[in-house]
Amino acid sequence: MTVDIVKTLEGKYKEIVIVPNVKSPGKGGALRTIFELMIQLSEARALILIDSDLRSITPEWIALLGCGALDYDLVTPVYQRHKYDATITNFIARPLTTMLYGLDIKQPIGGDFGLSRRLVKLLADSPLWTAHPWFYLFGVDIFITHTALANNMKIAEAQLKAKIHEAKDPSIKLGNMFKEVTGALFTLMFEYEDAWSSNIPQSITSPPLLDEPKVPSMKAWEVQVSIENIKRRFMKGLEEFKKYYEKILDKEIVGKLYQGDVVKNGIDSELWIYMLFDYATVYKREYNTSRRIRILESLLPLWQGRLYNYIINVANLDDEEASKIIEMECREYFKRRNDFITKYLG
Repeated sequence: MTVDIVKTLEGKYKEIVIVPNVKSPGKGGALRTIFELMIQLSEARALILIDSDLRSITPEWIALLGCGALDYDLVTPVYQRHKYDATITNFIARPLTTMLYGLDIKQPIGGDFGLSRRLVKLLADSPLWTAHPWFYLFGVDIFITHTALANNMKIAEAQLKAKIHEAKDPSIKLGNMFKEVTGALFTLMFEYEDAWSSNIPQSITSPPLLDEPKVPSMKAWEVQVSIENIKRRFMKGLEEFKKYYEKILDKEIVGKLYQGDVVKNGIDSELWIYMLFDYATVYKREYNTSRRIRILESLLPLWQGRLYNYIINVANLDDEEASKIIEMECREYFKRRNDFITKYLG
């Protein structure tokens, strides 16, 4: 346990303090406590957030994130990851964020962040904590990123090389995280609607890249996935949530969803993009929390269908080649930004 490890260092380093998480049992509740304590009890100019399951952190990470946050409001990571890692990032968080703001933040829910005091104060004082449940949970990382974007803050990326951590098979262990991150993102889309809809980017840009000091090179660990489980969950969802899909999705999309090619090979990029457009729009117009959760539950099998198609397509590609597929998909979202705005704001 992280707490047990830190306790062994308390006697050696007087600056170390363990603060219990009393806000909520989730990650976001813990971070809210940290944000509030930093503003109330310190004059710190920057805050570094590091995920607790890391195996690849080096001193250079601290320098890049901490020093970067003295010049920028938010420093997000750039990692070298296995092609089956970061599936919520790659198929939901990154492409939708890029489409909305025109800034290709590679890891908007990376978790290893550098934050300026200005951003920390904005987060600590945000009224959104009490308005929605997702920000107290795994939705907090996308909350941080979109709050910085919506408030036109300075953002940079830090080259951290490989992220080696306890990666999870998306067919088994990412259900709750999927709902919390996607629910948070859909929520931020309507809460910050004025910010992104009034901004009309002409093209996709990338944040400045911080790469000094250089991080030692490591090879990302392979992520094991069960393609059989992914296919099974997709097929089960098609049966269980058919009535939901008929209500949420455009009629033409529903027709394609139940065609033999999609059932056999999963959901391709173009179909998935328009599915997310429909889901984000329906989520915005539903005010009941329980029904919103059910909407997210019905989207999860479709995400599995998108993963199934992706895994088939990149099976013979290396990690770098597969990453190009994700970059291309982000561009496809951006090309359809006007389609999304027409649907979402209509």
